[in-house]
Parts: sequence; C-alpha cells; structure tokens
Amino acid sequence: MGEITITLESEERKIQYEGLEINFDSTDSEIVEALSPMLEEDVGINLKEEFDNGNWMIKKIDDSENIYIFPKSTAGGNIKIGA
Repeated sequence: MGEITITLESEERKIQYEGLEINFDSTDSEIVEALSPMLEEDVGINLKEEFDNGNWMIKKIDDSENIYIFPKSTAGGNIKIGA
C-alpha cells in the first residue's frame, strides 16, 4: 500500500494510510478533510481552506498508490529581482 507525501516549504512529510479513514481511492475532498486537522495542529496550515482557495494540489500515482499533496507555485514566486 502506498503513502501520502505532503510538501511543506522544503520539507516532505510522509504519512501512512493506516489510522486515517482514507485510501488511494478516496476523493480529494475526503483526503483534505482527513488531513486538515492534523496539519493545522502540527504546522498551523488549514489545508481545507488552502485547498478550497486553489492554493494546493493533490496528485495520485496509480502504480505506487502514493498520494502527493503540495502547494501550487505562483508565477514568478521564486524569482528574486535585484539579487
């Protein structure tokens, strides 16, 4: 069985499906609902709100049954002018 990888800034946090009421076939909304309370408590990110606002993405990889959750990058977000 796969795992869930959440990218937070430069850190990746890996979470097993066990203990969560979700699996690879869960909808994006179900995944967000299951992980949001934990992330808000651990790092202060309201994943549900951020996802609903279009700031985060979920990608599923069929072969491994892994789920990747990461913030959407903004155009020019990593460009430093005058550096």
